Amino acid sequence: MHCKIQCGPTRGLVAVAFVALVLVPSARPEDGPKKGESTCVDHGKAGTHEGPGECQDSQNNRAAQVSIEKEKGKKWNLVRAWLDLGEHVQATQPDWLSPLATTSGRLKQEFRYDIWDQPASSGGNRSYQFGGNKGLEFITSSRTQILIGVPTYTLVSPNGPPGGFGDLPLMLKFRISSAERTEGNYLVTFLLAATAPTGSHRYGAGEAVVTPTMAFGKGWRRFDVQSTLGVNLPAGGTAKLGRQLLWNTAFQYRAAWKLWPELEANSTFYATGKNAGGTQLFLTPGLGIGRAHLAGRFRLSSAVGVQIAATQFHTYNHRWMLSTRVSF
Repeated sequence: MHCKIQCGPTRGLVAVAFVALVLVPSARPEDGPKKGESTCVDHGKAGTHEGPGECQDSQNNRAAQVSIEKEKGKKWNLVRAWLDLGEHVQATQPDWLSPLATTSGRLKQEFRYDIWDQPASSGGNRSYQFGGNKGLEFITSSRTQILIGVPTYTLVSPNGPPGGFGDLPLMLKFRISSAERTEGNYLVTFLLAATAPTGSHRYGAGEAVVTPTMAFGKGWRRFDVQSTLGVNLPAGGTAKLGRQLLWNTAFQYRAAWKLWPELEANSTFYATGKNAGGTQLFLTPGLGIGRAHLAGRFRLSSAVGVQIAATQFHTYNHRWMLSTRVSF
């Protein structure tokens, strides 16, 4: 009787301890990382590396790659936003083709390169001018466009003096008002052109020249008239370079097959300088073609024509003009 009283509680304690060992799971050493190993997640996958340094390097590389991709995305978004802006601006104005000699008042995104060929003043030579004071035109805001030109290279052949580059042409356009074809088909633009004296002594002006100009245009169905009125104002050397009033007008017709026949009147009135009092007028028949799709946003257009003197006084004559433009 005494043995049963003492052994009963002991059995209960043993039973409780056994149940606790069975029902409560114990931590197993093999379930955790072994000594000297670390676990990291890379690209969504778990991998075991020999040490924490390798895992950290992988994470840093991934972070750097993500940062580069984000930066590329930002830059591309800026370029795309600029291209979209240019597309919108050009859609809110007439879509006329640029004339040969008359500066267009349209805001554009294009690269233009002209070639001129005319008889030289003496010796039976011909004078070739490559560039034509044109270059890269790009839209900078809803109302402005900048031109950074290519200095014209002049070559007199076959027995002329050595060739050389002229001055650097620049231009700012500010659109005052415009409307697309279905909304009025007109434009009014202020142009501030200039040449920086970067050319050789033979072919450069030697002084900066600023040319403020007003451009006007109006279209009626397939027919349009574009006109500019400006003045050359040299920064120095006025006695040699003089001041001239420039008036150009182009009459255009949009024909079939992307053809644009045109006739221009290009006038220069010499106010001062060696030709003071003189007036010259050129009639310029020409034919443009375009814009033909190249790829993506790129379009190709071209024009060809000849300037023929219509006044007794003229500084050159029979200038053939070829113009190539790639717009975007």
